[in-house]
Amino acid sequence: MKKILILFAIVTFASCSSDDDSGNVNTNEFENIKTTLPQGEWKVSKLIDGQSDHTMDFESFIFTFNGDGTVKAQNDLLTENGTWAYDNSSSSEELVLQFSEQTPFDEINDDWDIVSVTNSQIELSDISGGDGDVELLTFIKL
Repeated sequence: MKKILILFAIVTFASCSSDDDSGNVNTNEFENIKTTLPQGEWKVSKLIDGQSDHTMDFESFIFTFNGDGTVKAQNDLLTENGTWAYDNSSSSEELVLQFSEQTPFDEINDDWDIVSVTNSQIELSDISGGDGDVELLTFIKL
């Protein structure tokens, strides 16, 4: 009987693994965004903030993301410089965009959760801190 208890204890202990805790695991599923964004020019194809559609505010802007973490948004009248960064230090992978507080760029200053990344489209989302609305931002490659 003692041998059975010892064997049971060994099997039980051996079946436990230190990687069983998946509560705080950082993934790198979307790390390719670091090489995808600097390849070409992008435009905003969707910017939704709750019930408000702000896509038209960016329709004339072309975004150029550089490998050094800088980004330029440009149209015929204005050039707006900012920064971008991939961040996976929290429980989700994020694209952090930082421009001036000038309208309309204040709408996209945020740490966006990355939803999907392909060579032609980047989908992002965020839960607004003020009212809990879901914000959606999509870039498509030109």
